[in-house]
Amino acid sequence: MVLSLILLLQVPAQAPQPARSPQPAPVAPRREITDPGAIATNQRVTPAGVQSVFTDRVFGVRFGRPGEIWVSIHGAAYRLGWRDNAVLGSSPFDGRAGVQSIAIDPVTRRTLVTSVGLLPAELALSRTPGSERLAQTKAVAQLTAYDGDSVVPRWTSPELGDYIAGAPAVATRANASGHRVVVVPLPANDALAILDADSGSLLKTVPLGVLPVAAVVSTDGSVAYVTNLGGAKPGPRDRAAKQCCDPFAELVRVDGRGIAQPGSVTRVDLVKGQVTKVIPVGRHPTGLAWDQQGGRLYVANGNSDVVSIIDTRRDTVSGTIAIAPFRERRIGLAPTALALSPDATTLFVTLGGANAVAVYGLPGGQLRGLVPTGWYPTTIDVSADGHTIAVGSLFGVGSGNGRTSGLTGRYVHSYRGSVNVIAEPSKAELAAYTTSVAQNNRLTLRTGSAGPALTARRNVPARAVPERPGEPSSIDHVVYIVRENRTYDQVFGDIGKGASDSSLVQYGRDVTPNTHALAERYVLLDHFFASGGNSADGHNWLTQGTETEYPMWPLYTGRSYPSEAVDPLAYSSGGFLWEAAQAKGKTVRIFGEYAPSPGWDSAAVRSTMLAQYRDSQPHNPAFFRAQLARLYNTRAEIPSLDRALVRDYPSWTLTVPDVAKADVFLEYLREWESRRSMPNLVLIILPSDHTDGTSPGWCTPKACVADNDLALGRIVEGLSHSSFWKSMAILAVEDDAQNGVDHIDGHRTVALVASPFARRGVIDPTFYSQPSMVKTIELILGLPALSLFDLVATDMRASFIGPDESPDFTPYTVLEPKQSLYEVNQQVGLITGPHAAERRRAALESARMNFGDPDAAPSERLNRILWHDARGWDVPYPPVTRSLFFPMGVDLSDDEREEREGQERVRRSPKP
Repeated sequence: MVLSLILLLQVPAQAPQPARSPQPAPVAPRREITDPGAIATNQRVTPAGVQSVFTDRVFGVRFGRPGEIWVSIHGAAYRLGWRDNAVLGSSPFDGRAGVQSIAIDPVTRRTLVTSVGLLPAELALSRTPGSERLAQTKAVAQLTAYDGDSVVPRWTSPELGDYIAGAPAVATRANASGHRVVVVPLPANDALAILDADSGSLLKTVPLGVLPVAAVVSTDGSVAYVTNLGGAKPGPRDRAAKQCCDPFAELVRVDGRGIAQPGSVTRVDLVKGQVTKVIPVGRHPTGLAWDQQGGRLYVANGNSDVVSIIDTRRDTVSGTIAIAPFRERRIGLAPTALALSPDATTLFVTLGGANAVAVYGLPGGQLRGLVPTGWYPTTIDVSADGHTIAVGSLFGVGSGNGRTSGLTGRYVHSYRGSVNVIAEPSKAELAAYTTSVAQNNRLTLRTGSAGPALTARRNVPARAVPERPGEPSSIDHVVYIVRENRTYDQVFGDIGKGASDSSLVQYGRDVTPNTHALAERYVLLDHFFASGGNSADGHNWLTQGTETEYPMWPLYTGRSYPSEAVDPLAYSSGGFLWEAAQAKGKTVRIFGEYAPSPGWDSAAVRSTMLAQYRDSQPHNPAFFRAQLARLYNTRAEIPSLDRALVRDYPSWTLTVPDVAKADVFLEYLREWESRRSMPNLVLIILPSDHTDGTSPGWCTPKACVADNDLALGRIVEGLSHSSFWKSMAILAVEDDAQNGVDHIDGHRTVALVASPFARRGVIDPTFYSQPSMVKTIELILGLPALSLFDLVATDMRASFIGPDESPDFTPYTVLEPKQSLYEVNQQVGLITGPHAAERRRAALESARMNFGDPDAAPSERLNRILWHDARGWDVPYPPVTRSLFFPMGVDLSDDEREEREGQERVRRSPKP
């Protein structure tokens, strides 16, 4: 939620804060990586230059003195001698760094770093004079000035805003107000803070558009330009949609598809503290570079794949540079940050989606070449002599496999961001770099030779997964099932074949017999990877084939949690899978997937439904359909999604057992049978394998997972006995793999194929990612690719038979888990026996966690609870590095956040 901060144009100058208490020294970066992680988007990463790898995401990089760079990561700023990877100094801070968080003061040579600080609790409710309502967080945006030699904070600003800070920019000279200023965008507050660059005092705060990120300032300090990711605030006649579901959530202007409208750049008079012009640009502007002498401001638009050029003499868009180095044209290159050479003849553009920097000649905008970087670059700087660039990549080298040098890295959030310092390449070197980038992404350079476009061929035999879009498929119906949060080894560690590690299994065959049986009957996919790290990533990858920079950074902190259709800023401009199907005349029905969560949960309702399921033998699917119709009316603000949603099937919730959801689906299947017509594309969410931890009164983790497995098996059984089975494929996948560990990589997850056209009893070791599954559906249904990622993904044809092979129509028979579905967690007072203290603590912690929404529980603590619940409290948890993911904001500790969420859970109650 946005803290609708109504900020004053003129506020009394506020003094900077004294330095906070010292914290442990940050970990030094590494140069050599012997356990490179899997890049879960199925791209290769071959970064150029000299590399430094950090223990966290990299948010900012700037050149300092000759041979030195400044780097900001979560919790620390570094002064680094990049040639020999020597840490010359470091300074910890409370929270994560701001977005593109570093600027070098050209006058004092101090390093200015935005970050998140934590206020003492007694100050957290009274610190925002002029605000519409009291702040609810003690996480504050702040700016710290570091002296160049000692890396000691010279000053830290007062609290500027909430949750997150943007890219600072500083003037060379004092303006007419007498102050030399530095500005800081405040993304969660839709505002720009103006500070005195010499003292750090807050001078003014100016309201802006939706989600400001990047800023530049004129040398004389009179004018700033600031990007607004969501553009102007909606007016009374604008089509708008809410972010998330909070009463105070912000409205964002949207197009007819429900996707956020293009963003804007705001011109601010820094003397008067007033907005003087709002300039529309492309979608998701996140980076700026200003040639003041030439009067050209360059704007990176991450969700449009273009750079806008603003004539700053007229404050109008004078042109664009299309980011189109490849013959393949789909959204997904994601230009995120910009830098200009000192002579303004070269523009460097970080391409988060291509793991590269694009180099353009100016003023004409001709592409000179591409330079490979780490995974998802988002920050860049050019040296003073113009001969070297420094590039920071959020995810760097991946999570690692944990097999060497004591590194673990098997947890999905154990990212290792990187910085690459790259010398100006020769013409031949740049050509080689460019070829490398194309090969890493499996794309074709526009200047290179290429064969004919892969258009559909005539008179080719039908096959399960066609080779080219638009060619005939043997399959008319695709059922796409989304489950929750399990790694491969958690489930398949005991399967006895493929790349499995039995030491990490938590929910083996006794709990998940159907998952095991389907993998053994059809195809064991032992190298299938979730592309993102949490639900805000995963559901976007699964439905759009890509992910914008908005959840990548993430920028939603304090606004929403976009694991579902709750935030228009999270959606790719390429659109949605169901939207593409509808546009091709395909019929679609969606059972809960991507719809907003109901917002309430109840262990009592779940227990009642499970008892009804147990006692109603044989099952009458119409019973639960009628019951859920009284409780739910599932809707979404995305028009194409809302048209396809099944109203009486809930979205993400653990209140309704998955077996009850399966009954509802099977009742719809019965109706389709009676009409002899089934939709071409069916999406189903089955989230019970997420579990509710060891919350008293809720299903035990194993019972939750068994419920999910049985529901999956019953759905497959029902479909395989239907008349539609002869032309059907069922694809099932987890949205992410964050609630467990894996011996290969934390992104590796459980994926399944079931179909008469699937291969039988084989292991498919192909590296697949979530876009691979999206692409497979697109090929089957004859849909265009939604993004570059699904366009170039490896489809899953190897898991299906060819046109000359015969399908096997044998139906599937469901297996009953040995694990009881009806087992519930004990009440705290009844927990006795071995490790009772640890078990009681886990129960209390679980009860305080929020399981009413995807990923609202603190994942790292939950993972440990689930491990010990499954393996025993005397079995050590596999060593992993700490989580970087803060789904509910970094303002609260786990205990504080869980306490607040526990209060919210008490307030919730089921609808009558």
